[in-house]
Amino acid sequence: MHNMTSLKDITNLLDSTLRIAEVKDASVAVNGLQVENNGQVTKVALAVDGSQKTIDAAIAAGADLLILHHGIYWCGLVPMTGWFRKKICSCLEHNLAIYSAHLPLDMHPELGNNAGIAHALGLQDCRPEVDYHGVLIGQSGEFCGTVGELRNKFAEICGCEITGYVKDATAPAGRVAVCSGGAGDSIYQMHAKGYRTYLTGEENHWVVNAAEDIGMNMLFGGHYATETFGVKALGRLLEERFGLPTVFIDHPTGM
Repeated sequence: MHNMTSLKDITNLLDSTLRIAEVKDASVAVNGLQVENNGQVTKVALAVDGSQKTIDAAIAAGADLLILHHGIYWCGLVPMTGWFRKKICSCLEHNLAIYSAHLPLDMHPELGNNAGIAHALGLQDCRPEVDYHGVLIGQSGEFCGTVGELRNKFAEICGCEITGYVKDATAPAGRVAVCSGGAGDSIYQMHAKGYRTYLTGEENHWVVNAAEDIGMNMLFGGHYATETFGVKALGRLLEERFGLPTVFIDHPTGM
């Protein structure tokens, strides 16, 4: 029989660890517990996005808690009809709680997406970087290798092709900046801070041209692929702390 843990104990741990109440975020993020279940958790599912398919997959896997990076309210305030009603009803009818953490998870120094990328790349002397409305959500660190080797390692940890612009693949990568998701528009900020190489997720047309203009290495690993690290880390935390079984639901968007 699976361990049974109070939903409240789990949400209290996540809220405090991720500093949910302190970190400013977009209103549609609705960080924290988004849908409540009967109060008990026996299995946890983890996914990047709160789509109908990931909710259905969590239910099929026997989970009673689904932890997301992008929660179910990115659509904003909409009537509970049609596809949105279906999504909510799926959770309620199958006793599935939903918990979401956006920027609090991006920026966490140990469990966050960017900390996970930095660790997987083997970056040294890491520190918070990339200012987003006054909050440092990314990481920077030293890479002991060339830009070409960094690109290959980035492809390996993301499991997908790396796009972007590379000025000189044989040059030392040095200190690089990392920010998951759709943070390409911070390229000028990173250039002004003296970075020669910047890694992010979602490819952006004008950013590639900007990188070429200013002579900066710009690598895109995909929005989805760069944001799997955080929820997986939360899964490991819950396994260790509560002994709960977890399952990662892989539903890439191709972007």
